[in-house]
Amino acid sequence: MKYFKLVLISAAVLSLISCTKHKILFDTTKIDPATQVEFQLHYFEPIVNSAAYYIDSVFVNGVLYSSVNGSGQLLPYNGVPGGAVGRFFAVKAGDVKFTFYRKGNVVYDWTVNLQPGKCNIFVHDLTKAPVVLDNLEDQYRATVSSGNNIYGTDSVATVRFYNFMYEDANTPYPGKLQYQWKRDDMADYENVGAPVAFGEATDRVPVIVRKTYFNSSGYCIIYYRILDENGDVLMKWNGSRFAEYSDWWYAYIGRSYNHIMRGIRTASPTTDVSLWTSL
Repeated sequence: MKYFKLVLISAAVLSLISCTKHKILFDTTKIDPATQVEFQLHYFEPIVNSAAYYIDSVFVNGVLYSSVNGSGQLLPYNGVPGGAVGRFFAVKAGDVKFTFYRKGNVVYDWTVNLQPGKCNIFVHDLTKAPVVLDNLEDQYRATVSSGNNIYGTDSVATVRFYNFMYEDANTPYPGKLQYQWKRDDMADYENVGAPVAFGEATDRVPVIVRKTYFNSSGYCIIYYRILDENGDVLMKWNGSRFAEYSDWWYAYIGRSYNHIMRGIRTASPTTDVSLWTSL
């Protein structure tokens, strides 16, 4: 009987505890969209991705934003802030100064005017101004019609293509690139937006995901190719010879991906796509 009472008392206590409200608090900074800019910073100089070229620290308006001991080094063909999808730095809109340090030396020092909103900033040459592109957050999710079917966020991912490919070590590619995608069950490739020149990006384009792997979110393999300005499949140096560009990536339902073409078409480091996930 005593045991039974103890069980009842314990159950009642646990019930009270489970009903108690708990507030989970996070350290956050409120952003004023009218006066501040949120940005992700990318480093896409056509160089070898090795420790010798890592940016050890990034200062924004004289304030340390990223470092080996903070939110991480800025590596070639990558970006900051890292660590999780959808993170942004914030700064007051207007003239913003970016300073990069490598091995204790300033290797980049440039001021650029940034407007309120969200953007992606690409440094592709340490002697030139960065390229600033609207993040297009409103296009993360999409609905697309195909035949008599309408596909929504339960079966669609979105892809955006960026052209930061160099023709040689010092010259950006002079033409426009048309990015295309297809699944195994598709006869033809479909365009990811319109052709884009160096330093440009497409809109975020919906890609229909047909589940081949039935996990909680669902994903499949998507194949990609690139057409040059003449409509031919892009030829690239693969380390030993020139070959047609082709690639594949997994696409998960509900995700939004950035495919960033980088490197050198005619030499090493060879051109390829780096993936940056927005959602």
